[in-house]
Parts: sequence; structure tokens; C-alpha cells
Amino acid sequence: MKTIIAGTDFSQSSYNAARYAATLARKSGCKLVLFNMFDVPLIHSNSGLYFVSYTSIKETSIGKLERFSKRLKKEFPGVEIDHFATAGSFTNELKNFTRGHSVEYVVMGLATKNKFSKFLYGSHSTDVVGKVSAPVIIVPEQYKEHKIKKVVLGVDNKEKLHKSPLKRFENFLKEMKEELKVLHVRTEEEIFDLDKKMSLALNRKKYPVEMLNESSLEKGMKKFTRENNVDLVTIISRQHSAFYNLFNETNTKQIAFASRVPVMAIHE
Repeated sequence: MKTIIAGTDFSQSSYNAARYAATLARKSGCKLVLFNMFDVPLIHSNSGLYFVSYTSIKETSIGKLERFSKRLKKEFPGVEIDHFATAGSFTNELKNFTRGHSVEYVVMGLATKNKFSKFLYGSHSTDVVGKVSAPVIIVPEQYKEHKIKKVVLGVDNKEKLHKSPLKRFENFLKEMKEELKVLHVRTEEEIFDLDKKMSLALNRKKYPVEMLNESSLEKGMKKFTRENNVDLVTIISRQHSAFYNLFNETNTKQIAFASRVPVMAIHE
């Protein structure tokens, strides 16, 4: 069965993201799996180091997940919800799970941070982008509406516009049936002359590429999202480019921190 996985640390931010994941699951007919990574601490004593009981900590985590699931099931009846807990590397465990299951999306919450700390803050939400095989949807803590009606897809330069693998995004559009806008943010670093009208074909339909001049990608995306009442920002996170890498990991994080609506990063 197709699965959506939502990471949780039992915070309000992660519960908000789990609600968003449940909304996706209900709309797409997917199963929802809640995932918690727990720490096994080391305690110093006179005789050296020793571990707190792994079994005890895992049981505590599973108990919280069960209560978390029960709360969600009341709000989203009919959605199949499961859960699992483990210790280790958060990213590695997610990678292993997505390899062994038909995972459609990974949903993560992003806690509100101030302007200074957002440049220093490293969260699991943005760190897993590009490291798991499924698209990652990052849900800001303050986003509570959880509607999926209007989506913007950010595209960068002319070369990538025609060669990007967008099959996952096409499937997403089919499942969610949203209104789509395609946007190119022209920054000071733009190296192409894009005066010619362009379009992007998705699911046998052509979408015009709208242009917006702004000093940075994240500012342009934020402005367009606000002015067009966009519910979801989608970007393609790439590892390489013949010219320059606009949608790299750093810019993905900057867009996620700047956005007030969820951001879906699809790794190439």
C-alpha cells in the first residue's frame, strides 16, 4: 500500500505536520505512518559509562506514538494510521524505511525560529531533503489551514526547464487535483535571456511560466505565494547543473525557513 511517513518528536510543530500528512493521506488514499527517533543516553557513574535500558525507552516512545495516533484517528476517521520507533541516525532510518516501503511523501514539521537562528538552525526537516528517495514536504509550525488547492512549482533556468524529471510531481497533481502555477524568479545572478514566452508540459497540459524579478529566490517565492494565495511551494532539489545550481540544499533550506506555507522538495 502507498504510504506517507510523518516524523514526530511529539512537539506541537510535529503534530501540526502529522495533521497535514493525514490530510494528504485522506485525499490520496495512502496509509499514514508516524515515525519517532528516540535517543538512548549515556550516564556517567563512578564505575564508568552505562546505557539506560533501550527497551524501556523504546516502550515509552511507542506509548507516546499510540496516544499520538489515537488523537489523529479521531480527527481523521477512515485514514489508516500506523507507527514505529527506533534509535540511530534519523536520516539513515528514514532512508531504510523508504527503500523497503512504497513511500509517496515524507512530511516533517519546522519549528518557528527568529531571523538570526534560522541561519544556524539545522533541523531534521531540511536535512533529509535529497537524502531519501521520496519527496519531502516541510510544514511550517504556523501553517494551520492544511488545504491543498493552489500550488506553485519553482523552475530555474531554460536548460533545466526541459530536462527535469517531474514524474513524481505529475503523480502528485493527479492525486491532489490542485490548481498549478509555474514560476521563474529572475535574480541578479540570472544568466539567461528569458524574454521569450515559455511553458512547461505536465500531464499533457501546458502551463505558462510566470516571471518575477526579485533579489533572491526565497524572497521571490514568498512574494508570489502571498500575492497568489498559494498553499504549497514545490521545488526540484538538484545535485548538479551545467551552469549553476540554483536549487541546492542551502537554497532549499532558505526557502523553507522563509515560507509561510508548506514546501515540497523533490530530489532529482
